[in-house]
Amino acid sequence: MSALAKPNYVAVYENALQSFNEIEDFMGEVAEMFTHLADALTSTPDKIDLAPGDTPDLEILSMTDHDWPSFARLASLLKQWRAARDTLLSVWALLSENERNSASPLPPFGAHDATRPLV
Repeated sequence: MSALAKPNYVAVYENALQSFNEIEDFMGEVAEMFTHLADALTSTPDKIDLAPGDTPDLEILSMTDHDWPSFARLASLLKQWRAARDTLLSVWALLSENERNSASPLPPFGAHDATRPLV
């Protein structure tokens, strides 16, 4: 590619979108785990087993300490999400109107989307 050739910003955008979606999907899995815990705590607290040394059992959801995110991990995940969102928006701003029409649409960034129930 010559120094004057324009980079393929649509491909760069699609890669940034894929990276963003991977982070957001993981955040959705964490949110689902929190939802299961909240539901169990409010509806069936007698069925929760958090005995030391055992794998915690929240009815249908079993997890280990390795699965449970620390506050530091949550902070890191939010930082990654924000950085991925900012990158995505920056690349989107570089796209022409024609390129935007051919690219995947921007995600809703936290707005409720019934097609993505985990986020």
